[in-house]
Amino acid sequence: MYPPLVRRLVFPLHERFCRRPTLRRLRELERSQWMDPQALIELQETRLRQLVRGAAGRVPYYRRQFERAGMRSRDIERFDLGDLARLPTLSKDDIRRNINALQDPAALHHRIPSTTGGSTGQPLQFYIDRARQAADQAARARTRRWFGIDLGERELYLWGAPVELSSQDRFKSVRDRLINHRLISAFNMTPRTMARHLDVIQRFNPVHLFGYPSSLARLVRYARATGRRFANPALRAVFTTGEWLNPADRAAIEEAVPCPVADGYGAREAGFIAHQCPAGSYHIAMEGVIVEVLDPRGRPLSNGEIGEITITNLDAWAMPFIRYRTGDLGALRAAPCSCGRGLTCLDVVAGRRTDMLRTTEGGAAHALSVLYVLREQPGIVQYQVIQQTDLSLDVRVVADSTLTAQSHSLLASKLASCIGAGTPVRIHRVDRIDAATSGKHRSVISLASETPPHRP
Repeated sequence: MYPPLVRRLVFPLHERFCRRPTLRRLRELERSQWMDPQALIELQETRLRQLVRGAAGRVPYYRRQFERAGMRSRDIERFDLGDLARLPTLSKDDIRRNINALQDPAALHHRIPSTTGGSTGQPLQFYIDRARQAADQAARARTRRWFGIDLGERELYLWGAPVELSSQDRFKSVRDRLINHRLISAFNMTPRTMARHLDVIQRFNPVHLFGYPSSLARLVRYARATGRRFANPALRAVFTTGEWLNPADRAAIEEAVPCPVADGYGAREAGFIAHQCPAGSYHIAMEGVIVEVLDPRGRPLSNGEIGEITITNLDAWAMPFIRYRTGDLGALRAAPCSCGRGLTCLDVVAGRRTDMLRTTEGGAAHALSVLYVLREQPGIVQYQVIQQTDLSLDVRVVADSTLTAQSHSLLASKLASCIGAGTPVRIHRVDRIDAATSGKHRSVISLASETPPHRP
């Protein structure tokens, strides 16, 4: 569809139909990014006080936390960034144990259920609202404009597309076409599917690509090995997210495209956190999130020191996320970016790397292909998938009584289809799955070759 028509008519109508104030938020973000750092901090503190008032007054979990911290009404009325350290951090386990107490009763009728992709081995269920959706969409649209790409331009997603679409997915597919989006699967990256993906790229001629860096790099390497063209004439930017963009993958993608490669950092539960600008800095979306970097004991670190990224989402009203520990590592940078934006920079983003899985056809499947199968299986509390050198899968699960022997058989069949029909899958029920030496759970471990050979 004609991009100006999408930008001026189709997209605004879509957002109005969804009751999301995305365009209003985008206009605000376009102005605020040029504010000086102190003005942005003051904006954060104003929004933080509003969030804290609502959480302390209506959300049972936070009411208890403020009481335990000895904070009274007058403290909450003048709450500032420095007061965050008086509150405990919020972990995934805290959310699971207190899922009901964390919700704002005033938002029960317009809350939207959501869940994480389960890359840590334990999917997290939570709730958001339309304002939070709008905030994330607007922040993402602003970063696109940093690279001269506006709403309505042709965008191709190399993302998580299930093989069989549900009715909701079919609706999204129609919607995506109306707003000039296309989606191709990052899951089963076999030579055959990658050849089809390259065909789609050439036909659709996207202005920008968006996807998992490992999957994009895999497709780039396949194109190079088979003499196919990856970049199309209209391509002006490649955006990556969902996992760490390592130097080797970045170099492979940059070599294949005549445009910038920019990485974004966020989490489904924590929101849109930071994105690279054309100068290469990861700018924090300060208007919507507060980023702290903490040591192992939960104490804030100075700029430049690497620690755990902890997020307070200023738009999470339906279910507040205050001092949420992401499990990712990073460091705040004191120096401003040469681009002139007042948004604080996140100097390091590390610690998120999901293994690719070998397929029987000689290709690679993104780990999320098996994670989504496990996430949807009732009864599974935690899981870990280990691919052996013969491509077989050992699946360790912590499960309750609702996971039956019959469920095992069906689950094994679904998991095998991700790698190739007939792939041996062994399911082991265990009492617990210990973390790796890094302290993080690795939900997918591939012992097979990391970069399988291509077969044209």
